[in-house]
Amino acid sequence: MRRMILVASTFLVAAFLTVSSAQAQSTEASATITPAASGHGRGLGVGAMTMLNGFDGALVTWGSAGGGFHVDGFFGLRHYTAGASTTPFSIGGRFWYHVHAATFADFSLGGGLGLLHYDTNPGNPNNDSRLDLALQVGAQIRAFIVPNVALLADLGLGVRFGPTDNLVIGGQSVGGGGGGNSFVSGTLGIAYFFE
Repeated sequence: MRRMILVASTFLVAAFLTVSSAQAQSTEASATITPAASGHGRGLGVGAMTMLNGFDGALVTWGSAGGGFHVDGFFGLRHYTAGASTTPFSIGGRFWYHVHAATFADFSLGGGLGLLHYDTNPGNPNNDSRLDLALQVGAQIRAFIVPNVALLADLGLGVRFGPTDNLVIGGQSVGGGGGGNSFVSGTLGIAYFFE
């Protein structure tokens, strides 16, 4: 009789633990990981971004239907007067191949190039007009805070060619005060997708 009670008790405990474990697994939120398709960031999107070395502007982005890559285009136009009238205009593009994707994020490798045109004192004989070129190679992380809004962060190698050539490895570069050297500082971009 004792043996029968022990066997029955063991069976009931095992059955209870199995049912509890199965129920817990069905209610847990699991992050599905696919090779390179999160399901977010597809189609057309708009936002704001910064390249390594400081080129920034309004962002137009497009993600492929299969989720394997996305491309960014950007443009920026400013006008300010700080002793001299200055108008910088930037334009560029980047390509990102999705290496890994999870439910609410993806990790991409790629790069791009940007052009920045400065025009200081237009129409003045002492006009300072120049064209800078920026190249970027590295990685981008997109973190989706909701299915169609992503925060963007870039890391990698940025090179800027122009009168003040510079090289950045790491996060975005922000120029030092008074025309000093650049230093590394992280900034974020943001994109809204119409998916």
